[in-house]
Amino acid sequence: MEYFEIFLNSDDAISGSSTPHACSFNLGSVNDFVPNMYMYQNSNYCFVKVKYFSVKETKANFTTATVDTILIEMGGSLPNSVKSDSLSQSNPKNMIQSNIIGLVPTDLGTNTYSSITYENDFVKSHNIFNGVININLKDQDLVSLTLTGSKGWTMLLCVAFEKQPDLKEKSNIDYF
Repeated sequence: MEYFEIFLNSDDAISGSSTPHACSFNLGSVNDFVPNMYMYQNSNYCFVKVKYFSVKETKANFTTATVDTILIEMGGSLPNSVKSDSLSQSNPKNMIQSNIIGLVPTDLGTNTYSSITYENDFVKSHNIFNGVININLKDQDLVSLTLTGSKGWTMLLCVAFEKQPDLKEKSNIDYF
């Protein structure tokens, strides 16, 4: 795998800096700074991982008092990810395609959750280096958080691409 790290600050978003719960960033410009990015520019997909996330907001100050988990979503559906949804006539199978790239537990004394050092894992995504991406922050009930410009966030994304030789040598059948 070939890895790239991208530091994002909601204050630097091309749109959404005053409403950091919904921000857009132009990652197409990464191609201007990373010498070997040309090898992956035409790749259909990559793998994205939230390595670090911090928001200038405390549990007590969220507009809804029940923010147990912050969902970090990226615009567009992720091809190999699903999430549960309420049963309905239009969705009798209870699952829909997901766009969650990371989860961040909040500090709530009435719940038990994974360690705050929990490390998000890679998710398969469209190639995020081909233009603008949207980052949205929601609670565990899929309700958008309400953050003001003074309550921004920072994030470190790790983006990975399979190297060409790795793709050619990979068997179509995995016996293990």
